[in-house]
Amino acid sequence: MNKQTPIRITLIGLVLVLLSACGSNVTPRSTNLASTSGPTGALITGGEAQAECTSFDSSSTRLSGKATSYYFNGTLQEDKVRVRITSLVAAYDTNTNYFIQGFRWKINSAGVAEIDSTAVQFQFENGNGSDLPISPLISSVSLREISAFRTSNGISGTSSIDFFAKTTMVVNNVDYNWQALKLVVYDGSTTPPTAVGSSDILLPIFQANPTRYAASHSATLTAFHPFLAQSTQTLSESEWASRSMSLCF
Repeated sequence: MNKQTPIRITLIGLVLVLLSACGSNVTPRSTNLASTSGPTGALITGGEAQAECTSFDSSSTRLSGKATSYYFNGTLQEDKVRVRITSLVAAYDTNTNYFIQGFRWKINSAGVAEIDSTAVQFQFENGNGSDLPISPLISSVSLREISAFRTSNGISGTSSIDFFAKTTMVVNNVDYNWQALKLVVYDGSTTPPTAVGSSDILLPIFQANPTRYAASHSATLTAFHPFLAQSTQTLSESEWASRSMSLCF
């Protein structure tokens, strides 16, 4: 039996939303005086802790980091997430053929993982977020692009991880129809490019308590819950919420 249920929530009305084909209403960027950020406080709705910040790690090639929900002028943007890569395969810094792409995916009504084969678009914002991006919308990033963005924006450093640490990667079009994001490192020296590593991220917002989450979601999704290894711990919902906040940036 498929136990799939929606894993992300909207703050409007503070209720869990159903996955639907409808697009999300997103606050437009109408001014350059606005600010962007991740969540600023722990969230509990209906007595359940909600995770707005999460972590990810690859079980194979080195690829790890954190992700959070995305706010613009204090309003949740339901189709965007913030990503920061904190560890990356070493060859990425020496091989200009290496590049990163992201793909949104979900568990469909038949209980099968369904991935969108079109890479998502993203752009970089300076620091923890600003209303003025430092890159155009792109669907892949290599050392070549990182070097160009660093030079054009006066960002110091030499390594790709140093660049990621000083910027925020904002991923677009990951609304409530999608449940997870797969980041993939490719070697473009082959045709087609060869995947050398990948990592999956649950798209915030989802239940922070891993036991609650596992009770209503497929094992495929549950495997990527940031607190799965801590499922046996007896914590209050407020403690689970605080634990999620510890992953914010």
